[in-house]
Amino acid sequence: MADGITLHLIRHEKTKANIERKYIGWTDEPILKLVQAQMPIHTNEVFGSDLLRCRETAQCYFPHASYYQNKNLRELHFGDFEMCTYEQLEHNPIYRVWIDDPVNTPIPNGEHFLQFQQRVLTGVHEIVQQEKEYTLIIHGGVIRILLAKYGITEQTFQQTIANHRTIYTLSWGSIEDFIGGARCSLYSEAHITVNEHM
Repeated sequence: MADGITLHLIRHEKTKANIERKYIGWTDEPILKLVQAQMPIHTNEVFGSDLLRCRETAQCYFPHASYYQNKNLRELHFGDFEMCTYEQLEHNPIYRVWIDDPVNTPIPNGEHFLQFQQRVLTGVHEIVQQEKEYTLIIHGGVIRILLAKYGITEQTFQQTIANHRTIYTLSWGSIEDFIGGARCSLYSEAHITVNEHM
């Protein structure tokens, strides 16, 4: 695509904490295993979080691409909820309020949602400087922030889903549309086929 902006948003491969359904934010856990993927897109450069799970996924998905890490693209800092499951937290009154209204409820010793949102948007705007395609390997919460803001249908953060092994592609006609905060004009999802028997 010669004109406009295209963002390919990809969630990292699963970690042990993902399998155990724990909140994993800034804990620097590796992915469960290295895999080979049949990617429907090709790129020579990948942008993403500085955390290990994103860097390792980039190596699996795009082994010949250069990786440019950006700390602003990290997952939410879960503070006292970090590496805990719903079952461990469900009787915590602060957690109950946060689950119902994460936008307005600060996490104890963690990151406020609005800080997280601003950090992610800053990180993406640091990367997107010209009209071309960009591939980002990032975290579930980061993808949900971007889909809520730029997705083709209006939805809240809580309504958005970011699955593993899915490419979320958003396109704009011009960089001015993107910088101006417009929703994307084209949207698609593609599945990533993975060979786990390496």
